[in-house]
Amino acid sequence: MHGNVYEWCFDWFVEYAEGAVTDPLGPKEGVSRVDRGGCWGSFASFCRAAFRSRLEPSYRSYDLGFRPACVPSR
Repeated sequence: MHGNVYEWCFDWFVEYAEGAVTDPLGPKEGVSRVDRGGCWGSFASFCRAAFRSRLEPSYRSYDLGFRPACVPSR
């Protein structure tokens, strides 16, 4: 799925802390949201989940979207 469109993420942007962490949560509020994954017009190095940048929530573009997900029921 990487490379279709950049994906909005739930997290507000903040620089990661030093050291190893698993699934870090961003702050509860902020100015910029995280987007990931690159788009069809990106360089290949951007088309991966580890690529992370920031955009203001009001930003709109043809190469930016979101991926709905649901939690499986038990």
